[in-house]
Amino acid sequence: MTPRLSAIVVAFGKEALLAECLRSLDAALREVPGETEAIVVLNRLSREGRKALDRSGRELVLVDPGRNLGFAGGVAAGLERASGEWIALLNDDCVAEPQALAELLAAGDASRKIGSVAAQIRFAGHREGTINSAGLEIDDLGVAYDRLLGESMAAGDDQIVEVFGASGGAALYRRAMLDDVGSFDTSFFAYVEDADLAWRARMNGWRALYAPRAVVYHHHSATLGHRSSRKYYLVGRNRVRMLAKNATRAQLLRRGLHIVLYDLAYVALVGARQRTLAPLRGRLIGLREWRSYRASAGTFRRTVPLAPTLGIRGALSRDRAYRQASAGASDAAARTYTPQKPDDIQGRTAS
Repeated sequence: MTPRLSAIVVAFGKEALLAECLRSLDAALREVPGETEAIVVLNRLSREGRKALDRSGRELVLVDPGRNLGFAGGVAAGLERASGEWIALLNDDCVAEPQALAELLAAGDASRKIGSVAAQIRFAGHREGTINSAGLEIDDLGVAYDRLLGESMAAGDDQIVEVFGASGGAALYRRAMLDDVGSFDTSFFAYVEDADLAWRARMNGWRALYAPRAVVYHHHSATLGHRSSRKYYLVGRNRVRMLAKNATRAQLLRRGLHIVLYDLAYVALVGARQRTLAPLRGRLIGLREWRSYRASAGTFRRTVPLAPTLGIRGALSRDRAYRQASAGASDAAARTYTPQKPDDIQGRTAS
């Protein structure tokens, strides 16, 4: 029987977090009506980590590419083995509440034009309810960011709402949408690939929803670290690649100067604070590739509504939220997660 839902986890060597993730995934899949399957892509995992997979409590489809493909490439490897109508992605540093996948699926089934559904991702160090992501937005300078980042649950939506896209850390994707728009761009390796996918989906007429009752906890930047040079480089490079692929000529003519000024200010800010030129190096590589990425996306681009920009003020606000989350995660690192009962989850997320 064809699975209703295929869940994909890309493993990056964080054995303890992966074990916690898979336990929560098993509980969440049990709440999904119909057949399901769980796929783990072994981007990087020790022998001890592989043994831990055998104790996860669920039959897993293991995909071993033999090398680290990054998040985007790891998802692509998992998709080759997945056969579900819906594809659920869960970062290996995330823990899902038992009803999370069922809530995502219920929202996605509302219309055939819904291509993705975003979960309510909370910072793992802030179990009281600080939001990490409530879906993705992209502003008119092409800056991708998480909705409601750093906000409390009380400040967020309590009903399903339409958003620009879903964060790939915990999301549901319709397989037909992925096939239609080309799925994740594996050349991105990691970061911004979910925003690039969301932009292409919007241009092709697909909708995205945010389901606030689908709750997931995230150990933010457990792979590379929030302020690592590697992350700064990848985000900078992939931001330029995304603009090359998706920004319309009219957008570039109208907002091009402001885009350049924003990026110069951001590079200067990070350089002064972190003593690194990684954001600049990434952007320069992206600019060298501009023509090839522009051509790779073809000629179909159409204007879709983008959010008003908050500029450097928005970047500073986001950085502050991430730093506060990192501090909270350090305080909570020794705590063990216990999944809530479905009734408790519904009462909390509706508050």
